[in-house]
Amino acid sequence: MKKVFVQLESGRGYGRDILKGIYNYNNQSSQWEIIFEPSYYLKSSKANDFIKLISEIKPDGCIIENHENAKKVIELKIPLIQTSSFNHAKKIPYLKGNYDADGKMALEYFTAKGFKNIAFFGSHKVIWSDRRLESLQKHALSKHIKVHNYIPKNKRTISHDLKDIISWLKSLPKPIGIFCCNDDLGIILINACSMAKLKIPYEIAILGVDNDELLCSVVHPKLSSIARNHTVAAFNACEILNKMMQGHKPENHIISTEPIGIIERSSTDTIASNDTEVIKALHFIRNNTHVNITVNDVVAATTISRRNLYTRFKKITNRTILEDIQFQKIKKFKALLTHQKLSVKEIAFHLGFDDVSHVSRWFSAIEGTTPVKWRKNNM
Repeated sequence: MKKVFVQLESGRGYGRDILKGIYNYNNQSSQWEIIFEPSYYLKSSKANDFIKLISEIKPDGCIIENHENAKKVIELKIPLIQTSSFNHAKKIPYLKGNYDADGKMALEYFTAKGFKNIAFFGSHKVIWSDRRLESLQKHALSKHIKVHNYIPKNKRTISHDLKDIISWLKSLPKPIGIFCCNDDLGIILINACSMAKLKIPYEIAILGVDNDELLCSVVHPKLSSIARNHTVAAFNACEILNKMMQGHKPENHIISTEPIGIIERSSTDTIASNDTEVIKALHFIRNNTHVNITVNDVVAATTISRRNLYTRFKKITNRTILEDIQFQKIKKFKALLTHQKLSVKEIAFHLGFDDVSHVSRWFSAIEGTTPVKWRKNNM
């Protein structure tokens, strides 16, 4: 039995997602003896505890978050995976987010809701924040949208100077969708909006990243967030570590974590438009994902002509009516695949499909994979 030492910050959603992936791999594919580092408050010292513990345990492999500890493991020539891209050790496999996909998803989400004003709230000189900002700006530029960016006084981190943040928020055009570099900053922004008496989501809609469910749900209003496949990535990392412990060199040093969808909560549950007829159409589509509706059904829910609605709908959402029907249904389908223990057949009937074979073909045509494989890769 191989010994694998794991050092993670387990108090946050990201760390727990990684631990779940390690558990899934060990439960399905291996028989490792997992040794978990003691909680911080149980350690007797800072500098020598870690290397002393490693020397005593003599693990066959390590999964480490802290880059300083990673360097010590490298010196001991123990196979290693690093779970953070921040100051990652050279030539060591590490988890890294697809930040370009995050920014693209955030922009598409806000524009589909009719937002013409977009902003970013992040931390400078931190790779995952800088790259998400760059992505948002790049994809916004292609749509001729300006991104308003908060620049903190402390250039390395977000200071908790809420007065400065409030001043920035009040200066922004409204309504505006703000993409935050992670859930922590989303919560800071919610607090600032509360102090400034700015209405969320009607004046300011806020979107985070990582979908730390406890953090996102404890605040008011609840924070919408981009969910990422951390658990699947951790599973893949374990497969690489297993080969390394058998003497194989890793073929790729980057283990990508990908966005899998947006978990919508109160902080973005709005449509940024003054066009009441388009809002009627959008609400009708969102309220009827459980049945098979047509473009004619959507038109009938408004008081204007099909041609007029089509033009106005496309202008506000950047999608046709039919495209939005499909988009909302596939979003609901994936949410049910991820968060409920329902069979594909049960989900299909819940969303108004009569033929399971048809729904599988429909899903595959849009997502490029079957519902069963999508669930496997994103759970």
